[in-house]
Amino acid sequence: MPHRLLCVHPHPDDESIACGGLIARSVAAGHEVHVVTCTGGEEGENQSGIDLGDRDMGEVRRAEMAAAIAALGGPVHHWLGYRDSGMAGEPSNDHPDAFHGADLDEAAGRLAAIIRTVRPEVVVSDDEQGTYGHPDHVKANRVTARAVELAADPSWGGEAPAPWDVPKRYVHVLPRTRLFRIHQSLVAADLASPFGEAAIESADDLEFGASDDEVTAAVDVRDVLTSKRDAMAAHRSQIGEESFFLNVPDELAETLFGQEEFALRAGEPGTADLPERDVFEGLPA
Repeated sequence: MPHRLLCVHPHPDDESIACGGLIARSVAAGHEVHVVTCTGGEEGENQSGIDLGDRDMGEVRRAEMAAAIAALGGPVHHWLGYRDSGMAGEPSNDHPDAFHGADLDEAAGRLAAIIRTVRPEVVVSDDEQGTYGHPDHVKANRVTARAVELAADPSWGGEAPAPWDVPKRYVHVLPRTRLFRIHQSLVAADLASPFGEAAIESADDLEFGASDDEVTAAVDVRDVLTSKRDAMAAHRSQIGEESFFLNVPDELAETLFGQEEFALRAGEPGTADLPERDVFEGLPA
């Protein structure tokens, strides 16, 4: 039976990298899928050196976002309306519209209004560490958790739309053991690893990632891997042809990107035999 999914991400391209498979898979299965992008990605660097013409980076990334949404099957897209804060410690952190510095309840209120309107059964965001510590990724987690609370609170925001209690809230995680396997596979194929040339002998040597026992849902996205990679390729200014996301052979791509993992933060798992194989497991029709 169709369900409703809401994925919250800080910048254009994060939706495709983190949850592109889940989004495309859910759309293809007939579920109602919504994607919220918290910022316009204005502080992104033109890593691919494409011709921007007379457009600024914000305009470019909005156009790329539209192309990525189409590649993922056309989920409903929402902008939360904040500015990209940039990397930690950059002057852009102090911009008055930066997401990083936004009042928590004000930002969560914007998202809570979307949640009450959409009434999703599953909400997904970054984890508490923001995956790799980017201030906007951390803020996306905090805003999402707070928004779920506000959306369910009858004393907040009046009665229109009516309060909505999200049954299941997940965070996207990258297990260290899988990251280590990705690193090993890239090195063995003589391809650049995102972890550089540092000596990495085990998963414990990685600077970020979740423990395996944190994973409560492992979703097989191999059937929609082409859509996920097409969506990543749509973000041309950020993910160039030489990126390891796009330049690995197809058979290796399944190993690297064919599964997406999540950790349940609120609600009950749909099965006692973890990990779940779908974030919708256990939800009533």
